[in-house]
Amino acid sequence: MIQDDPDFMMRISHDLAAREAARKILGVQENASEAQLKRAYRRAAKKHHPDRNENTPDANRRFTLVNCAYELLAFDKPCAEIWDEINSWPGVPENGEYRTDNPWGHFLWWRERFFGYGSKDKRQSSRGNSCI
Repeated sequence: MIQDDPDFMMRISHDLAAREAARKILGVQENASEAQLKRAYRRAAKKHHPDRNENTPDANRRFTLVNCAYELLAFDKPCAEIWDEINSWPGVPENGEYRTDNPWGHFLWWRERFFGYGSKDKRQSSRGNSCI
């Protein structure tokens, strides 16, 4: 018998936010093929490799993020460094509009910041109030 899992939605939203951040790090679309992922990974790894960026203090962190992003998208291996990166992004609202201490609140803030959805924009869908 399946038991209720109260953390299910939190885990799902956390995973979706991590995957979106990984796509942003690699610069790929949501429907990127395996070949596109591999090309984007190689391009980003070459760009952010510590040997090529010796004078950049965060070169190792950026290179680790590229590796984590590729592993998440290609092999479904989660990586905590991606979530740490999301939390370090500037612009988290300080006025308390979203509770960014939980993944759902952080996702809502992120969605509004990068896609313009949320309380300030109130876009109307041509489908009405559908959740699809």
